[in-house]
Amino acid sequence: MPPDPQEAPRPSLVRMSRHRFTLAALATLAVPGLDVAVTRTFTGGGDGQHDAALLTDAAGDHLVVRAPADAQAGARLTAEIAVLEALTPGVRARLPFAVPSTVGVLPAPQAVVSTYLPGVRLQPGTVGADSPLAGSIGRAIAAIHELPTAVVADPGLPVATAAGCVREVEELIARADSTGDVPLELISRWSAAAADPTLWRFRPCVVHGGLAAENLLVTSKEDLDGRVTGVLGWAGLQVGDPARDLAWVLGLPVAGAAGAVLDTYTAVRGRGSDPAIARRALLYAELEIARWLLHGVDRGDAVVADDAVQMLQALLASVLDGTAGTLVGERLPTLTVTEVERMLDARRQRAASASRAPLAAHATRRSSAE
Repeated sequence: MPPDPQEAPRPSLVRMSRHRFTLAALATLAVPGLDVAVTRTFTGGGDGQHDAALLTDAAGDHLVVRAPADAQAGARLTAEIAVLEALTPGVRARLPFAVPSTVGVLPAPQAVVSTYLPGVRLQPGTVGADSPLAGSIGRAIAAIHELPTAVVADPGLPVATAAGCVREVEELIARADSTGDVPLELISRWSAAAADPTLWRFRPCVVHGGLAAENLLVTSKEDLDGRVTGVLGWAGLQVGDPARDLAWVLGLPVAGAAGAVLDTYTAVRGRGSDPAIARRALLYAELEIARWLLHGVDRGDAVVADDAVQMLQALLASVLDGTAGTLVGERLPTLTVTEVERMLDARRQRAASASRAPLAAHATRRSSAE
């Protein structure tokens, strides 16, 4: 019997999804000789961008077949195939978790068959301050960042410099400002951070590029020794700013959880290697709201845009009352893990009264914005 994917449901698209039997037929074309014994709809593999099915072959092995919903999803799927090819067995042996492997590719209609990774999608609320899972997340992210940059550079995947990361942030701020929907106080806050040289003295490393809770597979909640078992969504692998992979951590809802993850991460990588990484992670977390706004504007989706505006207003309120934390180095040379936790606790208290937590709320929307 195939494993129960136990995945969170994904947003449905206004279109006719392909039936699991159709997907199974595509899989047999992508993998000649594949003998499919059981086919099940796989909601966890769809993530709103793909139709997916969980297959069990005659030997009892489990595979996942995905077919993109549109051209954008198809481009990301193609990029992911290239990345997975770059992750050789030697590279994978350096990682404390599993990574899917591509088994077969069908060019048209586009479909990709990959290995199935056991585990359940990470639910942010299950990460406690003292839980083994928090430490496992920190070690998993650190392991990615410790990979040799040649893993990315040699196959021609994107390689960014620190200066390039600053330019990307500046361009995002300018685009967000052009909408007229971002409060000037936030534009000034972000621009000051982009102009602060103490924030950008870091060495680019291998980063996942799209890391979020929905890309982490973990052991079931019944397992007291919770740990990361697999990582998905590798299309954005590049050499870049490690703080981007940590931004989502600041949205973990349990008090102390973000600090526990960051504490383990910095212990693995060396506490003095990048003293400004927590501040940059905070900046990227705030800029994700700007990305959500631009996503709504670009698609003409007033519901998304209005939601982003409300989140920006909540963030502005926390900035004005001093609970948002400081980004620029002149006021706070180093944001420690303890200070991050203090800032997050203040935000949670405010969110409880306002029924709005911009960073935590965005964590559930990130995959759609991408």
